[in-house]
Amino acid sequence: MKNLIYKELNLSINKFFFLLPVILGGLLFIPNWIFLLVFYYFFWISVPQIYGAYIQHGDYNFLSVLPIKRKDIVSSKVYALFILELTHIVFAVIFGLIHNGLYGSWNFFFDINLAFYGVSILLFGVFNITFLPAYFKTAHFFGKPLIYATIGTIIFGFIFEFGIAKYQFMRDIFEGTLMVQTIVFILAAVLGVLLSVVALKISQKRMMEIDL
Repeated sequence: MKNLIYKELNLSINKFFFLLPVILGGLLFIPNWIFLLVFYYFFWISVPQIYGAYIQHGDYNFLSVLPIKRKDIVSSKVYALFILELTHIVFAVIFGLIHNGLYGSWNFFFDINLAFYGVSILLFGVFNITFLPAYFKTAHFFGKPLIYATIGTIIFGFIFEFGIAKYQFMRDIFEGTLMVQTIVFILAAVLGVLLSVVALKISQKRMMEIDL
């Protein structure tokens, strides 16, 4: 498994996609912006390029002839995706702290705060549970799964960004006291992680049912 993850991070995934979180983090310097959009560029740029490269390079054809378990093939690719997602979160935290130091935390839409990062982790969980199981029904075609996941995450983000800008009760919850923000962060982060774990388990099961 360790060698497979190493292959994903060093051979299968272009190094540019590890630089992209730093570039996208700079978008957090835009005042009064919809900051959840920073993570959507990962869905719109990184994911289609990475999974398109798997097809282009015949990645699954190569892996299928090796003496490795299909479960490990799925796990290595999903863990690599999780690592990229975590990288985006880490740099978003760094640039978010700098943003708040420069401009303050107030924003017309979702503020950059503790609750924001919890919702961001949940956003990735929503993407993973929508995209990964649908993709691993074939492990070849990513177009429709990506469309479904994009629609799902856009609806998810709209609910939070519009709701916070429009309704005071949502602003009180997601931009309230530090204690409230901490509770929101914990609940959202735990749910996001659980969704991602479920996505991995379903993907492993579906990989066993297809013909590579």
